[in-house]
Amino acid sequence: MGEYTASGETYAMDARGPKGSFIVDGRGVVLAFDLRMEDLTGWPAFEVVGRHKDHAGGRETGDGAGGSIVRSLYEGSIPAPTPDGAFDLRLRCRDGRLLDVEAFVKPLRGAGGRMSVHVARVLALSEVPGLAAGSERRDRLTGLEDQSAFLAHLEAEIAEADAHARPLAIILADVDHLRRINDRLGRSAGDELLRKLAGILRAAVGGEDMVARLSDDDFGILLVGAGRGEARQVAARIRSNMEQVRLLCGRVGQEAGRLVTLSLGAATYPSDAESASDLLERTREALSEARALGRNRVWCYARRARVPVKTPVYFDGTEPSIVGFSTDLSPSGIFVKTPAPLEAGMRCALAFPLPGTEENVHVIGRVVRSITHIDPSSHTDPEPSTGMGIEFEKFGPEDRLTIETFLHNVMSRNAGSTKTLD
Repeated sequence: MGEYTASGETYAMDARGPKGSFIVDGRGVVLAFDLRMEDLTGWPAFEVVGRHKDHAGGRETGDGAGGSIVRSLYEGSIPAPTPDGAFDLRLRCRDGRLLDVEAFVKPLRGAGGRMSVHVARVLALSEVPGLAAGSERRDRLTGLEDQSAFLAHLEAEIAEADAHARPLAIILADVDHLRRINDRLGRSAGDELLRKLAGILRAAVGGEDMVARLSDDDFGILLVGAGRGEARQVAARIRSNMEQVRLLCGRVGQEAGRLVTLSLGAATYPSDAESASDLLERTREALSEARALGRNRVWCYARRARVPVKTPVYFDGTEPSIVGFSTDLSPSGIFVKTPAPLEAGMRCALAFPLPGTEENVHVIGRVVRSITHIDPSSHTDPEPSTGMGIEFEKFGPEDRLTIETFLHNVMSRNAGSTKTLD
């Protein structure tokens, strides 16, 4: 997560997806265009720099291919800096898509009214014009792929996740009280809102990920290679961006007299499920929980409470070496107390015995939390309270069942007990 300072204030920049900066003068001529803006919009700098913002492209390439389509780089004009620093800007990508972003503007010294514009957050992205019309597996209203395409893609990605020992996550998003919006403002207003939401979802995902419309107001997001932490972050960003973009929806946000909000549920494979159908069901349970808790929130599927258990944990390999000792275990992860925790994001192969079992279980996991802390209350030799939380991403053939059976037996015997098992 980066930061940008404007008008004496520091703002957080959204970490997912490319961001960028460009410089424009008072007449609207683009003077500079960085590589991140090229990634963000698809415009090569040579088709933008030195041209008026309304005449991007159209330059001869010199290879006989002719010029490209002429489009405006952005709609309207760049406003003067304001005390809060942020403003909404609509960029037009080279492929014709519209990109709604939050940006900051900073005046530059010298003549000509030059301004530096920094894109801090992507809010929404429209579909490529004309793409949805020729596809039978796309939703006509939003241009997103439909439920059948989503389910087929999910099955394929589950197979890839197994083959390459990588996780994946699903997020389900539901518009809160869409029926009320349709009743009060008309179906056209509700449709406009759904198209806006589709743009928000497109802007929140990467190139390998997928967004689909599953039913009237339910949308699915498939995040390849994402664990629970990243799924939660993406879902939180989507929820926040929905509130930001409500003003771009015009009368929908204003005439409704309240915020247009989302409820989102998330679950991950293989931590929370063993198959595509299980993963969808777990995600639906998480979404139902988000609604039950008052809507306008993100909820990740929680299988069961963690069980306190102390057991040695080893790096798995030809010569296993001790990592540390666990403090608790769940079907989706383990916390290991160790003097040398790995950095968050690191993947590792682990082996550990469970009380009452003869063989070690073997897993591949990703470090999602790393803690380094010395207890200042100790007046003798302070013991470092260090450790790392590891989310399971792949299990050995029978190891998931071994862990599940162990936890089930422990909770059956010790309902309500917090005693650590050795």
